[in-house]
Amino acid sequence: MAEKTSPVRPSGRTVHTLDRAGRVRDWLTSPVWSSPCSDLADVLQPHGSPWGPGGRWVLTNGPDVAPLKARLYAKHSLVTDQPLPQVVEGGSLEWLAPGGARTDRGTWRRAHTGWDGLLDWSRFCHTPEYQHSVAATCLEVDQAEYRTLELSCTGPFVLWVDDEPVLTGDDFAYMEPLRRSVEVRLRSGLTRVVLATWQVAFRECRHVAGLRVVNLPVRVVIPAPDADEYVASTAERLLESVGCYPWAMADESLTLTGPTGTALRLEVPGREPQHVRLEAGETKVRLHDASLTGPDSVGAGSASMLGTGETSVTVFVDDPRAPVSRLLRAASLPEDYRPTPVGDDPQAWLAELLRHATREAHGVARALASVSTNPDVRVHASDLASALHLVQERGDCADFEAVGLLNLWHRVDASRWEEGLREQVRRALTGFKYWIDQPGLDAMCYFTENHQMVWHTAEMLAGEAFADDEFPNSGWSGRQHAQHGRQLAEAWMRRKLAGGFSEFDSNAYLAIDTLALTSVLEFSEDVGLRQLAEALLDKMLLTLAANSFRGVHGAAHGRTYTTTLRSARFEETAPIMRALWGTGALNSALLPAVALATARRYQLPPLVRAVATRPAPTWHGRQVYRGELTNDRDLLERPYGSDLHVWRTPDVMISSVQEYRSGLPGLQEHTWGVTLGPEAQVFATHPNAAAHSPSARPNAWAGQRVLPRVRQHHDNVLVVHRLPYDDPVGATHLWFPVPHLDEHATPGPWVIGRVGKGYVGVATEGGFRAVTHGDEARQRWLPRGRGEAYVVTVGSEVLDGDFGSFVARLVASEPGFSVDTRGEPNVSWEDRTGARLELGWSTAFVVDGACPDLDENGRLPDPPHLENPASRMAFDADQMLAEWEGERLLLDLRRGLRCEPESRATEPLP
Repeated sequence: MAEKTSPVRPSGRTVHTLDRAGRVRDWLTSPVWSSPCSDLADVLQPHGSPWGPGGRWVLTNGPDVAPLKARLYAKHSLVTDQPLPQVVEGGSLEWLAPGGARTDRGTWRRAHTGWDGLLDWSRFCHTPEYQHSVAATCLEVDQAEYRTLELSCTGPFVLWVDDEPVLTGDDFAYMEPLRRSVEVRLRSGLTRVVLATWQVAFRECRHVAGLRVVNLPVRVVIPAPDADEYVASTAERLLESVGCYPWAMADESLTLTGPTGTALRLEVPGREPQHVRLEAGETKVRLHDASLTGPDSVGAGSASMLGTGETSVTVFVDDPRAPVSRLLRAASLPEDYRPTPVGDDPQAWLAELLRHATREAHGVARALASVSTNPDVRVHASDLASALHLVQERGDCADFEAVGLLNLWHRVDASRWEEGLREQVRRALTGFKYWIDQPGLDAMCYFTENHQMVWHTAEMLAGEAFADDEFPNSGWSGRQHAQHGRQLAEAWMRRKLAGGFSEFDSNAYLAIDTLALTSVLEFSEDVGLRQLAEALLDKMLLTLAANSFRGVHGAAHGRTYTTTLRSARFEETAPIMRALWGTGALNSALLPAVALATARRYQLPPLVRAVATRPAPTWHGRQVYRGELTNDRDLLERPYGSDLHVWRTPDVMISSVQEYRSGLPGLQEHTWGVTLGPEAQVFATHPNAAAHSPSARPNAWAGQRVLPRVRQHHDNVLVVHRLPYDDPVGATHLWFPVPHLDEHATPGPWVIGRVGKGYVGVATEGGFRAVTHGDEARQRWLPRGRGEAYVVTVGSEVLDGDFGSFVARLVASEPGFSVDTRGEPNVSWEDRTGARLELGWSTAFVVDGACPDLDENGRLPDPPHLENPASRMAFDADQMLAEWEGERLLLDLRRGLRCEPESRATEPLP
């Protein structure tokens, strides 16, 4: 007779601990409920001057919009007097929306926060939008006790403990959450905690909240009908040991690691769940077919947004009693990358780019490529639907789409348009708003450097195209708009030709600047303006060639994004390089490259191509930019400046920006990095958030919470961070993607890697330990200390011998790390040549005891504007002369025109 068994009844909940800082990391959350912000006219004047304390200029500038948001919140405040929903995973909930106008409905879903403990509802909104969300959890103590709850939030909130609203807030922050505290008495057993949050989004909007329990810990309990807390507790610890790599997948394959024998269930959007087992501690999984894009790939191929290629993978232990999970992310790479050109025919590279765009692009870029390569193709409404919608709705980045539409308007004969479509474009462009001081309430960005020139280009070209039309938004004629745009565009170009860019070497926005300049050069009626655009485009593309490595725009950047730092195949400059000199990747950020590929007036100077494709044994370049920001165009009044260094060989490149705003909060900067390949990029940051989305500025990898002090000497970079005593992170971290290296070693304070014949070494006090869990496994490295000082150096087989010899040299030249009498970090190191480099936070950078910033007379000389093997130019120079490998380029900077090789900017279009 078989023995009878009695199954253990599930406990109906999962139980979790606070983290070491006391943060609650396990919640149930509602959907993000949203609605259009359609009542701006009640609090803002859509006409007249946009300036002043109550002006509409704040709509486009996140840090200054808090007072306006407060006025809107007063009209749509959270409802505190409402029945609270039952808190149970998978349960339905009803919530009285802000202002009480409607009831929103949804389902409770489990959420586990990142290491910063923040629930994150952030998203980019092209048009103004109200949004709100609810989160809930339960706290458990065995005996009734008092606790202090600290709530962090970037917007208004209400916190209920059981049924009592114990804490509220009605203020707004831009990126850094505001903190408020309340003491509460937790009764013995379970105490329900409910948090409601509110935001109004103008473009990027960081919508985050977190809860910290001060003093003694408590249990965090999530009611879940079929869960067993003991099974789930074991499952959670198993999941904390699961890692995956690489983030950048070249073949759609992801390696999962963890305790041997663990059975997992993987859920990928759009696919049936996969069941896998970690035999020998790892397994490979194929996430999806190459044709399937992940949920974060929105906007791919548009003028205004590059898809990340990311797919989210939710990982469970394969047991229905354990609903706990972890979210992993990985990205599918664009496959077509070339480190060196194939052939030597520039026309073949342009044609290849256009063929790719007809297959992979969307919207205006695909239409422009298609009609340029096939005389039988017409422009269809489906190609222009998204661009027209964004322009008509005055969504952010509509200026990019407007320039794309104007490229089509000028480039494609009217007979090749679908009937009525040109008239739709005409109405959209004549009804558009073209600058911040023109009528209308919208959150389109006008103030960043790249947007400025795109706006001026769009206004000028639209005004010229429809010179006799009245533009109903402004009441001006097209001719007046053309003149207005022309004046602003000329001033912008002259500033940038003379002093360079505040968004220096951005691997996102240099492409957008290229789109604007190419469009002016190709279509403007003003010959002088075309010449000016040609000269600036020549100079800008020369710097792109000089500051790149094998199709990777690996320089330090004034603005960048995590995705492009992890893989250069996603860079918006990549298809430009591929089209112009045959190296780089073909991705979906195609409109700027397609505009260049279809250009008839612009021809790339052969010198630029030579700089990009005929590398010197050693290239050491310096690029210094200086300029002024002003309120009427930048919404900020101060100087800007950057001092970029690039050292490269055929095998490796190292780049940094010197002393860039050291000690101040960062935003989206990339201050130093080493490039060995498109995915083999090495850099470190002082992170500000667990998120790496662009809605957090700075985030985990793009930008820094507090900017470091960085100095470069040839092929070495020294970095010191002054981390605040109360810094919530308390350390830096290093991106060192071992899965993309040929080999690596970790002797002493160093982590050292090789790709091909190029080497990199990074050291910090105490060395590093690799993260082995999560989706940054074997890619993110944590200093064993705080990581307040770094030594970074590169080498190659030509200079150092084999990899073992390079490792041995670094082991023999151990860096010196110390803290001075001020309590600030210092670092010193002896490089390959025997030079002793020293850098402290408050002391001069010295090489062998002397400061390299001084001239032979011991004084500080004026820096060069450009200085590299091809060109040297002072800031006040009348001309820029560049010579390389038998090629020559001469620009007249005073008049703003190309002198040699012969300009085609004045030639009429065929």
